[in-house]
Amino acid sequence: MTSIAHPPPPPKAPRRGLFLKVGIPILGVPTVIALVLFIIYGTDTRHKSRSSIWWTGRGRGLIPPSAIDIILRQDLLDHYAIYRVSEKDLNKFLDKRFARPGAVLNSFSERRPATSATIGNIVGPLGWKVTVDTVFYSYAASNGGTHNYYHDTKTGLTYQSSAYW
Repeated sequence: MTSIAHPPPPPKAPRRGLFLKVGIPILGVPTVIALVLFIIYGTDTRHKSRSSIWWTGRGRGLIPPSAIDIILRQDLLDHYAIYRVSEKDLNKFLDKRFARPGAVLNSFSERRPATSATIGNIVGPLGWKVTVDTVFYSYAASNGGTHNYYHDTKTGLTYQSSAYW
């Protein structure tokens, strides 16, 4: 029998090594950054109290200190929260937080009941439903941001939507 000679294998392509050295880091770094941003901005976090919230003081400072059972979602320029707080504690917090310098705020007198058109509707991305017992508070911050609080007077559940500028 005669042996058939096969041609030698082609040399390894030098481009594969270049891809491993350059291409993977170029694709990997943005992927890691995107994953971190998704974890921060694309997920809801749960907290027993305000003291366990780890993100920015700006967002944490807009939630009453006595709030419990907090669910948060932070976006780039705003945040949403659902928590339980008594209306008395909510008013005390709003009076202190949103009073103009040198002025006294009485947030209880500024509250508005839910309109019949909004009752039963879902408010915001966390899926909070407006009830007949809902009252509404809205305040503008000095930087132009808007902070809305929907509070169910029977259950103490509060939905908050805060937009920053």
